[in-house]
Amino acid sequence: MSLTQRGVVVAAVAAAVGLLVGGLIGHFGTTTISPEQKEKLSMVDRLLADKWEEEQDINQRIINMVNTDNLRNNHMELTRRPHLAATPRDEELARMIRDRFEASGFDTAELEPYEILLSRPNHTNPNLITLADGSGDIVFTSAYKEIPLHEDDEDPDFLEKLGVNVTGRIVMARYGKIFRGNKIQHAQDRNAVGVILFSDPLDVALEGVSEEAVYPNKGWLPGTGMQRGTTFMGDGDPLTPGWPATEHAYRVDKEDAGLAKIPCQPIGYNDAKVILEKLRSDQPTPEGWVGGLEGVEYNLGPFFKADYSEYRLRLQTHNYEMRARSYNVIGTIKGEVEPDRYVFIGNHRDAWGYGGSDPSSGTAQMLETARVGGQGEPLSSAVGARRNTASSGPQNGSKWEHVEKLQERAVMYLNTDTCASGPILHAPGSPLLWDPIVKIAKMVPGVRNGETVYAEWEEYERLRNHSTPEMKTLGSGSDYAHFSFYCGIPCLDVWFRRDKNKYDISIYPAYHTGYDTFYNIDHNIDPGFRIHQGCSRIASLTLRYFADSAIIPYSLEKLPLAIKNAFEKVKENGNGEKLMAIYDKFSLLGEAIDNFTMATSGFVAKVNQMKNDIDPVTLRALNDQIMKVEQVFVMPAGLPGRPSVR
Repeated sequence: MSLTQRGVVVAAVAAAVGLLVGGLIGHFGTTTISPEQKEKLSMVDRLLADKWEEEQDINQRIINMVNTDNLRNNHMELTRRPHLAATPRDEELARMIRDRFEASGFDTAELEPYEILLSRPNHTNPNLITLADGSGDIVFTSAYKEIPLHEDDEDPDFLEKLGVNVTGRIVMARYGKIFRGNKIQHAQDRNAVGVILFSDPLDVALEGVSEEAVYPNKGWLPGTGMQRGTTFMGDGDPLTPGWPATEHAYRVDKEDAGLAKIPCQPIGYNDAKVILEKLRSDQPTPEGWVGGLEGVEYNLGPFFKADYSEYRLRLQTHNYEMRARSYNVIGTIKGEVEPDRYVFIGNHRDAWGYGGSDPSSGTAQMLETARVGGQGEPLSSAVGARRNTASSGPQNGSKWEHVEKLQERAVMYLNTDTCASGPILHAPGSPLLWDPIVKIAKMVPGVRNGETVYAEWEEYERLRNHSTPEMKTLGSGSDYAHFSFYCGIPCLDVWFRRDKNKYDISIYPAYHTGYDTFYNIDHNIDPGFRIHQGCSRIASLTLRYFADSAIIPYSLEKLPLAIKNAFEKVKENGNGEKLMAIYDKFSLLGEAIDNFTMATSGFVAKVNQMKNDIDPVTLRALNDQIMKVEQVFVMPAGLPGRPSVR
């Protein structure tokens, strides 16, 4: 009997089991049991089985099966050529991933097409930044922008406060601190005419900018590296906000899509230096805004120095927009007991080049996790024995198509787009998933020399004066955003990042550049692919934990704790007073949080009391309640001005 058949039969029995259980026990206590009756009793046993607890030996077999050679070969194939979204190579990889899902024994593996709006560079008329002298002669042309602006998220008006007006000017912005789209929005709101983005050596080349100190000899970014990336402030396809970007979907006009109205171009820090060193300002450079370019004063502008007073900066962009077809790849291992519930793992497949870390390290481990989860004797029972397990590569155009089904059926989403960018585990997520990731990290062998990943994580955090690993909530800007912020589904973003005790930088240097390659992974970030192996082991065990546990294993009491901590921080940083000024009932939020905390504690105590003596119908109802905990906080209309964040 196939898993699908079992799922149908179990669903039918589960609906009637409340009427049957009491009668079956009394009847079978005095009557010979027929084969048909034995099958019914066996089904009741399966409905109540907790395979995670009952079959712990499977976990070690899963750990042993994750193979570094497979991971390296996966990564080499994925990064063989650049694969921007909706290019022929991107489609080739989509079909390859589907075929690998099928070969791994998945019950279903299919492609879902969507048509999404993309911006492409014009190769016959490339984007340029030029400097012209007083005679109009071009004295500098960039390899691929005048006021250095590295915005502070708390005070985007700091330039105005210093007396610098950006109206009618080109703004030069350092990457870091906030999303690149916010930088353009700040500049646009202040009537700038364009933005030049650059990565500074202080963030991407901490050991110097010499040839020996940067890629390919080390993992630091050379001066020609340019960070690409979307600047769209919304979520999903810009022309289909709130609905799927299918072929015949209604599309809004581009003018109403929330796209940036001013041009932007990234450059490397070599080119940035040529412009920055010529700037002068009547205002002193604020402390903290000076970067790492040698010989550059980081003047704010908006003027050129005397020797260059006649110079003019010109920004030319010739990108063109197009609608193109891209594919989701969805693979499913069907559950035996609850096939209508899903445990997800996924990442985006497309890259801003070769995609060494982002996303190919995630895709490489997802393919290995799929192999481990879909093949062999220990695997069919390890993953999907109770609930469905689904692997996917979500693209922006599809996120709105299955909202209702996701909210009704999704147990959790495990995001894995940047699996390997350093040796330190980083796992921000919903507070409901904090205890589970700690549990799993204690089971997985270390990726360096520690006994377990958790032991390495704990030692790292101890050096940062934290007694235990610091658990964080999710930020914005990755594939989990729609699952978490729109649907209210608990999400976990698992990846390994750089050691901030050594280099306190926000993202790995080659991020979204042409130097994010297989070579960089194989020689600089993860020689031997042990980090990839650790990532795949964590993913495999996490999926099994949520697919096979009888009671969905959320850390329920962590949710009110996280809310309370956030509330206290709002009060401490002064924002509480601001909120009180516009909403006099803000203070009642503390009382509501206390009530929620007590209710959650009571519910957890009830679950612990009944979990060893529970019938299938009650178990199903209990999981129904548990699954909806986070969705209670979903606001159907979304935040003011941000309908995709609910």
